[in-house]
Amino acid sequence: MKFGITDIITTVVNTPGRALARSFIDNVIRDRVEPVIGSILYCDLALGYIEHSGIYVGGGNKCIVELHNDNGTCIIQRVSPEEFTSAGTGFSIYVSCEGTDAVGGKKIAKTARSMVGKCLGRYSLTVNNCHMFSDYCLRCADKKTCECYEPEDYVKHFLNGEMTLTHLKQSAREIIGADNWLVWKRD
Repeated sequence: MKFGITDIITTVVNTPGRALARSFIDNVIRDRVEPVIGSILYCDLALGYIEHSGIYVGGGNKCIVELHNDNGTCIIQRVSPEEFTSAGTGFSIYVSCEGTDAVGGKKIAKTARSMVGKCLGRYSLTVNNCHMFSDYCLRCADKKTCECYEPEDYVKHFLNGEMTLTHLKQSAREIIGADNWLVWKRD
């Protein structure tokens, strides 16, 4: 079987090919960064179709706080970078940045750490998910939206419809100035 340039371009343009090409470019060509306390993190779970997010809190190997789907129940836990990416197809962890500098906040990390071990009810792919948890931590640290609701009530007060990575990135832009997402330099 002979492949032409059209076949190669079609393969790269399709989502799995695009995800692989993006990962190569992000890890080999673009700058990489170290997260700061309170950085928002995300990784691909299904070749760019679904993503997972959490908060960098530092403090050793288990340095990320995430909302974990434990058989349909939302559990907040501390995990290592390897555990954070283990459920997905990607190995890159993207860090909230302003330009080429990682951004975050101590209050974001403090909120995330304070929730470790809590159960937040039933998991929902569209609303009560990891992006909602990360957005909650961002908003609790923001002076403009500092009236911090309990996580269970958060969905009712702040979210209208789905909570996706796109919504989380918009919140990160508004609250901590994240206008770029670079791969975590984990050599």
